[in-house]
Amino acid sequence: MPLSGTRLGLRDIEPLVVDDNPQSTELLGAILMGFGISRPTKCHSVEAAREALITRRFDLVMVNCEMAEEDGFALVREMRADRQGPNACTPVLMLSASTPESKVVRARDCGANFTIAKPVSPMILLERMLWIAQSRRVFIDTPRYQGPDRRFRTEPLATGISERRAEDLRITAVPDRALSQDEIDGLFT
Repeated sequence: MPLSGTRLGLRDIEPLVVDDNPQSTELLGAILMGFGISRPTKCHSVEAAREALITRRFDLVMVNCEMAEEDGFALVREMRADRQGPNACTPVLMLSASTPESKVVRARDCGANFTIAKPVSPMILLERMLWIAQSRRVFIDTPRYQGPDRRFRTEPLATGISERRAEDLRITAVPDRALSQDEIDGLFT
């Protein structure tokens, strides 16, 4: 999504950054401040993030997939499942140093809006934030899934196809190969 000519007012955005690596949270905080965001909240553990998510409403949650104590996937699932919580529908960006397709799909299926490969590029981060802000994706709330609609395309089924199921799809890619940011985005589109 190109940014040229787009004017963004991010000063009042309140993001939550969750990563057990202090250098990572400082770097993300600096990038966000470079965007004009003055109040990024930084948590260095899932437990600290849980406390923050219960007591405050955030405009964006950025969480590392892999942390020593607990992974970010569980945090996002809990956040989505807390239907009465202030952040049940808050957009989520998952961050990951390794991006095999299985991890990107896991992030999507736990309710994340996007996955971004580390090291985080300020331009990619800003593009994903803009994409989320301009998105008209419906929020799905079912017993098995809470999160943004995982379908970006709403094309009709091909003639002769009554329905599709995940088990019908065959993936021939190497499961542990790291995906590029474009390939990651393709799983969300």
